[in-house]
Amino acid sequence: MTLNKLVERMNHMRLADEFVERRFIVFQCHKCQHPAMEITTKTVFETNPDGSTKFRIETTCPRCQATDQFGINDGQEGKISASANSGQVAKVANIK
Repeated sequence: MTLNKLVERMNHMRLADEFVERRFIVFQCHKCQHPAMEITTKTVFETNPDGSTKFRIETTCPRCQATDQFGINDGQEGKISASANSGQVAKVANIK
């Protein structure tokens, strides 16, 4: 493995590490428009063809208890899928 590939792989591992249960993400609730959701569950979902691990992230609105979910490392390392209910794509910079 080349040094560049190793550094790239480590950066994507950090992506998964950022999504930790009990943290909040600035991600509007699809039901009541509350500006932040709580990350409630991070589950290993499957292994991607490139060998990376896909995770399913579940969120809950602290106001109305609506839930949403999205994937990280979705099909490949570093890709974040749109959420199931709102269609928004989460950003690591929005995790608080």
